[in-house]
Amino acid sequence: MKTVRFILAAVLTLTMLHVARTNSRGQSDHLSYSDNGVAFDIVTVPKAPENGSVHIVIGITGTVTPDSKIVVRYSESGQNAQTRLSEYATVVLETEDAASGIYGADLAGGPRGSRVYYYFEVLDGDNNVRAAFTRDGEEPFVLKSIGQVPTVVVVCHVVLMFLTVFFVALALIHAFGLIRTGADAHLMARNFLLAALFTFLGCYPFGFAMNWYAFGTIWEGVPFGTDATDNKTQLIFVYLAYMVLASFGSLTRGRWGRDLFSPGVLGWFGVSAFVLMIAIYLIPHSIQFTPGLTHAVCYSFIGLVGLLYVFGLVWGRGKSLRLKWLSASGS
Repeated sequence: MKTVRFILAAVLTLTMLHVARTNSRGQSDHLSYSDNGVAFDIVTVPKAPENGSVHIVIGITGTVTPDSKIVVRYSESGQNAQTRLSEYATVVLETEDAASGIYGADLAGGPRGSRVYYYFEVLDGDNNVRAAFTRDGEEPFVLKSIGQVPTVVVVCHVVLMFLTVFFVALALIHAFGLIRTGADAHLMARNFLLAALFTFLGCYPFGFAMNWYAFGTIWEGVPFGTDATDNKTQLIFVYLAYMVLASFGSLTRGRWGRDLFSPGVLGWFGVSAFVLMIAIYLIPHSIQFTPGLTHAVCYSFIGLVGLLYVFGLVWGRGKSLRLKWLSASGS
């Protein structure tokens, strides 16, 4: 039975990590788009080495006349995604295969952590815009400059994240047992403790190192920043820490502290930890939200978890007093 649990947890872990990887905004995307009779086709290049350059290749067919000019417009220093696109600098794409409509240009990155925003335009002979190609029809494409992260840091970070998901999945299996029979509370609590420990190590010490080498920053979770990836990891750690505290009595087999809720309620909280992890992993990796939305969601979530913990303390203490009063009344 123990072997089956480990195999099931491993399968769930690999599935979730695969979803997270394929759902990442840091991966290349094959995108197609049509505008005013012009068809665009591109495999995006989302990353560039710091202070290096990448070669962008795009296919453009349709109503492209000999006097048409195909350009890539890109942001310069001090500009960002909110800058008016008409203010971006312009580079004319070179024809790489006229018969197939393949064009290309080099885009320069910048210091690690910086971003270059770009999109494509087809201009007519009078330099009027005939067609344009942006991501989702609205936003420019993003080219991030990434520093070289030491292999040992990457491996340790990935292994720690794998172990986090694995032990949360294992805790989920024990959570169902806790809901059904009231047993497995210690095993569930122990797995959440291990998951919280590995999350802490992957999130902070090795997360700091990943950020520093890749982006030149330390930590962008609230209250220090608004990076979605750092905040997603931080929210997982907050909830796992809550699960450890909520089941502390079972974790120590009653030697220190007590559980904040009944076994059945703890089991459902255990299930919710896995559901939360799924929801967070379904959010595309490397996606960026507005600072206001990030602060609102993260602080609200942390505050809600804090209120749950306080409620458990107050409820448990009140229940203990009620039992003592009933016992005294009965005697």
